[in-house]
Amino acid sequence: MTPTGRPCRLVVCRGCCCGTAEKRPGVDHEGQLERLRSLRGGDVPVHTSTCLGICFQANVVVVQPSSAGRERGGRPVWLGGVTEDRLIDDLDAWIRDGGPGAAPMPESLARRVTSEDAEKPEDEKSKKDKKKKKDKKDQAGEESEQDKKPGKDKKDQKSTHDGKQSKPGKHGKPGKPGKAEKDAKAQKYGNV
Repeated sequence: MTPTGRPCRLVVCRGCCCGTAEKRPGVDHEGQLERLRSLRGGDVPVHTSTCLGICFQANVVVVQPSSAGRERGGRPVWLGGVTEDRLIDDLDAWIRDGGPGAAPMPESLARRVTSEDAEKPEDEKSKKDKKKKKDKKDQAGEESEQDKKPGKDKKDQKSTHDGKQSKPGKHGKPGKPGKAEKDAKAQKYGNV
């Protein structure tokens, strides 16, 4: 099928994570970009973009429908994890057939459909959360037992401000003088 009007267009993320060996090692990112630019003999406009915001699904490619596909209800399709040559081949075949709105999407690409609003899966979130909690625990554990006052829990200790013990201030923040303390200082030094 040779669509008339504007052809499909691609937006390829090349921001902080997509297209980097740090995020996706073992992928020829430059070679992949060149292959995308040569789809349909170079007739498919390819735009690179800064971060599209779903870095956990790098490499991200957005397929925008042709004008014919748009007339049939086609909308932009976000694909995540486009790192394999076979996916580029399937993308090429789909665009040759008309792309979004004009041709059925290959199953290999359908499994990669995502959106700009995609959220990181819970298992990936929980791994990071667990690591953060562990790091905080490790930092708290580094505090020596000598620093603790005998018989007092850390929560029961009053904070110090300028070497003096004080109660939590106006917003409950330890170490900041409250309004009464500020007024007393102002009277003492004649700043009233």
